Amino acid sequence: MAPRPSPQTDRLVSLIDAIADRPAEGLTLSEIARHLAVSPATCHPMLASLTSLGWLIRHPTRRTYRLGPALVAVGRAAARGLGVLDVARPIMARLRDDTGLSCLAMTPGEHHVAIAEVVRAPGPEVHRLRVGAQAPITPPLGIGYVPWADEQTVRRWLDEAHDPAARARMARAIDNARRRGFAIELVTDVETRLGATLGELDEHLEGLDTLGAGASAARLRTLLEEIAAEIGGSDGGQIDELEPERDYRAGAISAPVHDGDGDLVLILSLRGFAPRTDGQTLEKTGRLLAEAAAEGAAAT
Repeated sequence: MAPRPSPQTDRLVSLIDAIADRPAEGLTLSEIARHLAVSPATCHPMLASLTSLGWLIRHPTRRTYRLGPALVAVGRAAARGLGVLDVARPIMARLRDDTGLSCLAMTPGEHHVAIAEVVRAPGPEVHRLRVGAQAPITPPLGIGYVPWADEQTVRRWLDEAHDPAARARMARAIDNARRRGFAIELVTDVETRLGATLGELDEHLEGLDTLGAGASAARLRTLLEEIAAEIGGSDGGQIDELEPERDYRAGAISAPVHDGDGDLVLILSLRGFAPRTDGQTLEKTGRLLAEAAAEGAAAT
Protein backbone atom coordinates (compact mmCIF):
# COMPACT_ATOMS: atom_id res chain seq x y z
CA MET A 1 0.00 0.00 0.00
CA ALA A 2 1.18 3.54 -0.73
CA PRO A 3 1.90 5.78 2.28
CA ARG A 4 -0.95 7.91 3.59
CA PRO A 5 -0.95 11.50 2.28
CA SER A 6 0.68 14.17 4.44
CA PRO A 7 -0.84 17.60 3.69
CA GLN A 8 1.83 19.39 5.72
CA THR A 9 4.62 17.73 3.72
CA ASP A 10 2.81 18.43 0.45
CA ARG A 11 2.55 22.11 1.38
CA LEU A 12 6.24 22.34 2.21
CA VAL A 13 7.30 20.70 -1.05
CA SER A 14 4.83 22.80 -3.05
CA LEU A 15 6.14 25.94 -1.38
CA ILE A 16 9.80 25.18 -2.11
CA ASP A 17 8.98 24.23 -5.72
CA ALA A 18 7.01 27.44 -6.26
CA ILE A 19 9.78 29.68 -4.94
CA ALA A 20 12.36 27.72 -6.92
CA ASP A 21 10.40 28.60 -10.06
CA ARG A 22 10.99 32.29 -9.27
CA PRO A 23 14.45 32.28 -7.69
CA ALA A 24 15.29 35.94 -8.31
CA GLU A 25 12.07 37.77 -7.37
CA GLY A 26 10.62 35.30 -4.86
CA LEU A 27 7.02 35.27 -3.61
CA THR A 28 5.10 37.44 -1.18
CA LEU A 29 3.16 36.06 1.77
CA SER A 30 -0.15 36.56 -0.02
CA GLU A 31 1.14 34.83 -3.18
CA ILE A 32 2.36 31.88 -1.14
CA ALA A 33 -0.96 31.66 0.70
CA ARG A 34 -2.86 31.58 -2.61
CA HIS A 35 -0.53 28.95 -3.97
CA LEU A 36 -1.03 26.73 -0.93
CA ALA A 37 -4.78 27.48 -0.79
CA VAL A 38 -4.56 28.56 2.86
CA SER A 39 -4.89 31.84 4.69
CA PRO A 40 -1.83 34.07 5.24
CA ALA A 41 -2.23 33.53 9.00
CA THR A 42 -1.95 29.77 8.49
CA CYS A 43 1.21 29.77 6.39
CA HIS A 44 3.03 32.60 8.21
CA PRO A 45 4.34 30.38 11.07
CA MET A 46 5.81 27.95 8.51
CA LEU A 47 7.51 30.79 6.66
CA ALA A 48 8.88 32.22 9.90
CA SER A 49 10.26 28.83 10.91
CA LEU A 50 11.87 28.18 7.52
CA THR A 51 13.38 31.66 7.55
CA SER A 52 14.88 31.13 11.01
CA LEU A 53 16.41 27.87 9.80
CA GLY A 54 17.93 29.55 6.75
CA TRP A 55 15.81 27.65 4.27
CA LEU A 56 14.22 30.93 3.21
CA ILE A 57 15.29 34.56 3.29
CA ARG A 58 12.96 37.55 3.29
CA HIS A 59 13.73 40.67 1.31
CA PRO A 60 13.72 43.66 3.69
CA THR A 61 11.77 46.03 1.42
CA ARG A 62 9.92 43.90 -1.14
CA ARG A 63 8.75 41.50 1.57
CA THR A 64 9.28 38.54 -0.72
CA TYR A 65 10.60 35.14 0.29
CA ARG A 66 13.42 33.47 -1.64
CA LEU A 67 15.36 30.24 -1.15
CA GLY A 68 17.92 30.58 1.62
CA PRO A 69 21.58 29.61 2.08
CA ALA A 70 20.80 26.46 4.10
CA LEU A 71 19.42 24.86 0.94
CA VAL A 72 22.76 25.33 -0.80
CA ALA A 73 24.31 22.77 1.55
CA VAL A 74 21.33 20.48 1.05
CA GLY A 75 21.67 20.72 -2.72
CA ARG A 76 25.39 20.00 -2.59
CA ALA A 77 24.78 16.96 -0.40
CA ALA A 78 22.15 15.71 -2.85
CA ALA A 79 24.57 16.20 -5.74
CA ARG A 80 27.24 14.19 -3.91
CA GLY A 81 24.71 11.45 -3.27
CA LEU A 82 23.94 11.32 -6.98
CA GLY A 83 27.58 11.33 -8.07
CA VAL A 84 26.84 8.22 -10.09
CA LEU A 85 25.07 10.53 -12.56
CA ASP A 86 28.44 12.02 -13.49
CA VAL A 87 29.46 8.53 -14.56
CA ALA A 88 26.14 7.81 -16.24
CA ARG A 89 25.78 10.95 -18.38
CA PRO A 90 28.40 10.14 -21.05
CA ILE A 91 27.14 6.55 -21.17
CA MET A 92 23.59 7.81 -21.64
CA ALA A 93 24.70 10.16 -24.42
CA ARG A 94 26.44 7.30 -26.20
CA LEU A 95 23.33 5.13 -25.89
CA ARG A 96 21.25 7.95 -27.33
CA ASP A 97 23.62 8.30 -30.28
CA ASP A 98 23.86 4.54 -30.90
CA THR A 99 20.13 3.80 -30.67
CA GLY A 100 18.39 7.06 -31.61
CA LEU A 101 16.33 6.72 -28.41
CA SER A 102 15.98 8.97 -25.38
CA CYS A 103 17.84 7.68 -22.32
CA LEU A 104 16.65 8.18 -18.74
CA ALA A 105 18.40 7.62 -15.44
CA MET A 106 15.95 6.85 -12.65
CA THR A 107 16.58 6.63 -8.92
CA PRO A 108 14.82 3.92 -6.90
CA GLY A 109 12.41 4.66 -4.08
CA GLU A 110 10.05 2.67 -1.89
CA HIS A 111 6.84 3.34 -3.81
CA HIS A 112 8.02 5.38 -6.83
CA VAL A 113 10.96 5.77 -9.16
CA ALA A 114 12.04 9.31 -10.01
CA ILE A 115 13.74 10.60 -13.15
CA ALA A 116 17.16 11.95 -12.20
CA GLU A 117 18.51 12.72 -15.68
CA VAL A 118 17.30 12.73 -19.28
CA VAL A 119 19.38 12.64 -22.46
CA ARG A 120 16.88 13.31 -25.23
CA ALA A 121 16.94 11.98 -28.74
CA PRO A 122 16.04 14.26 -31.65
CA GLY A 123 12.46 14.23 -32.80
CA PRO A 124 9.10 14.44 -31.04
CA GLU A 125 9.40 14.65 -27.27
CA VAL A 126 8.40 11.58 -25.31
CA HIS A 127 5.70 12.46 -22.78
CA ARG A 128 6.63 12.98 -19.12
CA LEU A 129 10.40 12.75 -19.59
CA ARG A 130 11.24 15.47 -17.07
CA VAL A 131 13.78 15.45 -14.28
CA GLY A 132 11.94 15.01 -11.00
CA ALA A 133 8.90 13.29 -12.51
CA GLN A 134 7.86 10.14 -10.65
CA ALA A 135 6.18 6.90 -11.65
CA PRO A 136 4.40 4.63 -9.17
CA ILE A 137 5.60 1.07 -8.63
CA THR A 138 2.20 -0.56 -9.02
CA PRO A 139 1.37 -3.34 -11.52
CA PRO A 140 1.37 -3.20 -14.47
CA LEU A 141 3.86 -0.35 -13.93
CA GLY A 142 7.23 -1.13 -12.40
CA ILE A 143 8.60 -4.08 -14.36
CA GLY A 144 11.54 -1.88 -15.43
CA TYR A 145 12.54 -1.48 -11.78
CA VAL A 146 11.17 -4.32 -9.66
CA PRO A 147 13.47 -7.13 -10.94
CA TRP A 148 16.48 -5.29 -9.50
CA ALA A 149 14.82 -4.14 -6.26
CA ASP A 150 15.10 -5.65 -2.79
CA GLU A 151 13.02 -8.71 -2.02
CA GLN A 152 10.59 -6.75 0.16
CA THR A 153 9.71 -4.51 -2.79
CA VAL A 154 9.40 -7.54 -5.07
CA ARG A 155 7.01 -9.26 -2.66
CA ARG A 156 4.94 -6.11 -2.24
CA TRP A 157 4.68 -5.74 -6.03
CA LEU A 158 3.65 -9.35 -6.51
CA ASP A 159 1.09 -9.04 -3.72
CA GLU A 160 -0.72 -6.45 -5.86
CA ALA A 161 -1.74 -9.24 -8.24
CA HIS A 162 -5.47 -9.75 -8.57
CA ASP A 163 -5.31 -13.54 -8.80
CA PRO A 164 -2.78 -16.43 -8.74
CA ALA A 165 -2.51 -16.51 -12.53
CA ALA A 166 -1.61 -12.80 -12.67
CA ARG A 167 0.92 -13.26 -9.88
CA ALA A 168 2.54 -16.14 -11.77
CA ARG A 169 2.83 -14.00 -14.94
CA MET A 170 4.37 -11.15 -12.95
CA ALA A 171 6.85 -13.47 -11.23
CA ARG A 172 7.79 -14.90 -14.62
CA ALA A 173 8.34 -11.38 -15.95
CA ILE A 174 10.78 -10.73 -13.09
CA ASP A 175 12.65 -13.97 -13.77
CA ASN A 176 12.89 -13.20 -17.48
CA ALA A 177 14.23 -9.70 -16.85
CA ARG A 178 16.87 -11.03 -14.47
CA ARG A 179 17.85 -13.75 -16.93
CA ARG A 180 18.20 -11.30 -19.82
CA GLY A 181 19.79 -8.51 -17.79
CA PHE A 182 17.19 -6.05 -19.04
CA ALA A 183 13.43 -5.58 -18.78
CA ILE A 184 11.05 -4.80 -21.62
CA GLU A 185 7.91 -2.79 -20.93
CA LEU A 186 5.14 -3.16 -23.47
CA VAL A 187 2.77 -0.30 -24.22
CA THR A 188 -0.93 -0.83 -23.60
CA ASP A 189 -3.72 1.19 -25.22
CA VAL A 190 -4.44 2.72 -21.81
CA GLU A 191 -0.84 3.88 -21.41
CA THR A 192 -0.82 5.32 -24.94
CA ARG A 193 -3.94 7.38 -24.27
CA LEU A 194 -2.63 8.35 -20.83
CA GLY A 195 0.63 9.65 -22.31
CA ALA A 196 -1.23 11.72 -24.89
CA THR A 197 -3.58 13.11 -22.22
CA LEU A 198 -0.73 14.08 -19.91
CA GLY A 199 1.10 15.75 -22.79
CA GLU A 200 -1.98 17.80 -23.63
CA LEU A 201 -2.36 18.69 -19.94
CA ASP A 202 1.21 19.99 -19.81
CA GLU A 203 0.66 22.08 -22.95
CA HIS A 204 -2.52 23.66 -21.55
CA LEU A 205 -0.89 24.48 -18.23
CA GLU A 206 2.34 25.81 -19.71
CA GLY A 207 0.94 29.28 -20.34
CA LEU A 208 -1.00 29.65 -17.12
CA ASP A 209 0.13 32.19 -14.54
CA THR A 210 -1.79 30.58 -11.69
CA LEU A 211 0.73 29.53 -9.09
CA GLY A 212 -1.31 26.53 -8.03
CA ALA A 213 -1.43 25.09 -11.55
CA GLY A 214 1.80 23.12 -11.14
CA ALA A 215 0.70 21.49 -7.91
CA SER A 216 -2.74 20.71 -9.33
CA ALA A 217 -1.20 19.19 -12.45
CA ALA A 218 1.10 17.02 -10.33
CA ARG A 219 -1.85 15.72 -8.31
CA LEU A 220 -3.87 15.06 -11.46
CA ARG A 221 -0.92 13.32 -13.11
CA THR A 222 -0.49 11.02 -10.12
CA LEU A 223 -4.20 10.24 -10.09
CA LEU A 224 -4.22 9.41 -13.80
CA GLU A 225 -1.24 7.09 -13.38
CA GLU A 226 -2.96 5.31 -10.52
CA ILE A 227 -6.11 4.91 -12.62
CA ALA A 228 -4.04 3.47 -15.46
CA ALA A 229 -2.44 1.03 -13.03
CA GLU A 230 -5.90 -0.08 -11.91
CA ILE A 231 -7.35 -0.70 -15.38
CA GLY A 232 -4.29 -1.36 -17.50
CA GLY A 233 -4.01 -5.08 -16.83
CA SER A 234 -1.53 -6.91 -14.65
CA ASP A 235 0.74 -8.95 -16.88
CA GLY A 236 3.82 -6.91 -15.94
CA GLY A 237 4.83 -6.37 -19.57
CA GLN A 238 5.29 -10.10 -19.94
CA ILE A 239 7.38 -11.42 -22.81
CA ASP A 240 8.48 -15.01 -22.28
CA GLU A 241 10.66 -15.29 -25.37
CA LEU A 242 11.42 -12.57 -27.88
CA GLU A 243 10.50 -13.75 -31.37
CA PRO A 244 13.00 -12.16 -33.79
CA GLU A 245 10.53 -11.52 -36.60
CA ARG A 246 7.56 -10.52 -34.47
CA ASP A 247 6.67 -6.85 -33.98
CA TYR A 248 6.12 -5.52 -30.47
CA ARG A 249 4.78 -2.26 -29.04
CA ALA A 250 7.73 -1.49 -26.79
CA GLY A 251 7.44 1.35 -24.34
CA ALA A 252 10.83 1.07 -22.66
CA ILE A 253 13.83 -1.16 -22.06
CA SER A 254 15.52 -0.81 -18.68
CA ALA A 255 18.64 -2.16 -16.98
CA PRO A 256 20.13 -1.71 -13.49
CA VAL A 257 23.28 0.05 -12.30
CA HIS A 258 24.65 -1.31 -9.01
CA ASP A 259 27.38 0.23 -6.89
CA GLY A 260 30.44 -1.55 -5.51
CA ASP A 261 28.41 -2.92 -2.60
CA GLY A 262 25.82 -4.40 -4.90
CA ASP A 263 23.15 -1.81 -4.06
CA LEU A 264 20.88 -0.55 -6.81
CA VAL A 265 21.69 3.13 -7.46
CA LEU A 266 20.21 3.84 -10.89
CA ILE A 267 18.01 2.33 -13.55
CA LEU A 268 18.92 3.26 -17.12
CA SER A 269 15.96 3.23 -19.49
CA LEU A 270 15.63 3.73 -23.24
CA ARG A 271 12.36 5.19 -24.56
CA GLY A 272 10.90 6.55 -27.77
CA PHE A 273 10.55 3.33 -29.76
CA ALA A 274 8.70 3.20 -33.07
CA PRO A 275 5.07 2.03 -32.84
CA ARG A 276 6.24 -1.41 -33.94
CA THR A 277 9.70 -2.82 -33.22
CA ASP A 278 10.77 -6.36 -34.11
CA GLY A 279 12.09 -8.76 -31.51
CA GLN A 280 15.57 -8.91 -32.99
CA THR A 281 15.98 -5.15 -32.63
CA LEU A 282 14.65 -5.23 -29.07
CA GLU A 283 17.09 -8.01 -28.12
CA LYS A 284 20.03 -6.13 -29.64
CA THR A 285 19.00 -2.87 -27.96
CA GLY A 286 18.49 -4.57 -24.61
CA ARG A 287 21.91 -6.19 -24.68
CA LEU A 288 23.52 -2.88 -25.63
CA LEU A 289 21.77 -1.21 -22.69
CA ALA A 290 22.72 -3.98 -20.25
CA GLU A 291 26.36 -3.73 -21.27
CA ALA A 292 26.29 0.04 -20.83
CA ALA A 293 24.69 -0.32 -17.38
CA ALA A 294 27.39 -2.83 -16.39
CA GLU A 295 30.01 -0.33 -17.56
CA GLY A 296 28.43 2.30 -15.31
CA ALA A 297 28.39 -0.12 -12.39
CA ALA A 298 32.08 -0.92 -12.85
CA ALA A 299 32.92 2.80 -12.73
CA THR A 300 31.00 3.56 -9.51
